[in-house]
Parts: sequence; C-alpha cells; structure tokens
Amino acid sequence: MKTDMNHGDGEKHEYSVGEICSLTGVTRKTLFYYDRTGLLKPAYRHGSQEHKRYGNTEFQRLIRILDYREAGLSIGEIRKILDDPDCSRKDLFAKVLDRLIKEKAEKEKQIQKVKEYIRSFDMP
Repeated sequence: MKTDMNHGDGEKHEYSVGEICSLTGVTRKTLFYYDRTGLLKPAYRHGSQEHKRYGNTEFQRLIRILDYREAGLSIGEIRKILDDPDCSRKDLFAKVLDRLIKEKAEKEKQIQKVKEYIRSFDMP
C-alpha cells in the first residue's frame, strides 16, 4: 500500500475518493460513512459538485483507522484514540483485548456446537 503521498519533486498530491479507495482497498461506501460520521473528513471539496479531495494528513489518518479496524477496534474506540487527547490508549487497548478474548471463547463454543451437529449426522 502506498503511504507516501509526496511526488518526487516534494509537492503534495491530493487524492480523489476513487484514488484513496484504490490505494487502501476501502470501499466508497465506507469512506463516505467515515465522512458522514466525522471520523475522516476530506481536506476540502472541489468543483461545482464538491468532489472530495484528501491530502497526506487524511490519508495517514485513514491508514491508522484501517489498522485499528483490523485489530478489532470499534469506530467509537478508534474515534476516542484519534480524537481524545486524554484517552489512555493502554487502558483502551486492554479493554479491547478483554472483549476480543471473550468473543473468541464464544466462537469456540459455537464451533464445538457445530462439530457436535456434524458428528450427529454420522450416527446410524
């Protein structure tokens, strides 16, 4: 994934929604949702149809958002980490870890239950 939005001549490049989606793999729908909720606003809007344009700051923020989503954080947790200067990141990540461990245990129970159902089909 491209993370440097500067051209070789040192000029910053601005990216459209399509370019950001292509570079990061995020969908347009997700990008628009992040805009609508205030999690990721474009740098500015361009032209009569107000096309969204993103700069390096927004791109880097999106990279952090996607990384945190991949780690299992909710949108609310991500917003807190990125926007709340008083947020204790260590405490928040500890809570996320606890939640993920509980979710894993629940998934293990579900897996065992499905295995039991599968075994029941093999019985005469």
